[in-house]
Amino acid sequence: MRGYVYAQNGELPRAEAEMREALDMLSATRATLYSSQLTVELADVLHRRGKSAEAAELLHGVLDDLSSERGAVHAAAAHRLLGIIAEDARDTEQAEEHYVRALSLLERAGAAGDLADLCRLLGDLLRRTGRTEAALDAYRTGLGHRTAPGTTTLGPAPAQPPL
Repeated sequence: MRGYVYAQNGELPRAEAEMREALDMLSATRATLYSSQLTVELADVLHRRGKSAEAAELLHGVLDDLSSERGAVHAAAAHRLLGIIAEDARDTEQAEEHYVRALSLLERAGAAGDLADLCRLLGDLLRRTGRTEAALDAYRTGLGHRTAPGTTTLGPAPAQPPL
């Protein structure tokens, strides 16, 4: 939890150190799903620190350990972050592929909040690449799965409208 709090506060070097220590402890107990979740969070910190290659390597390791039946939400989180990393590298084709894989996993898992967030990312990518109709379809899919604020597990909660 300390690593998560440090990451939320932007203290990325401290977050990385805490997460690596926690990951070592979880690996020793063979807590695969918890390790997968923490690995995705660590990869996010590494990416934010400019260590995207190392982050991608960790994420591919997570994907090797999970399936659509076991750990689908964590696998979707890994694909989501790999999509973001690919977008940052201007590889829109790879980004779209990862977003679509994550979308499929989240639909089967019934993770509506995460699905809505992912549809926004995919829609934005499609819009930027000139595929307006496909972008609208992605946005519609996300709106169809809209949930209450704060229900996502992959990233920040949806923005609250001003009161």
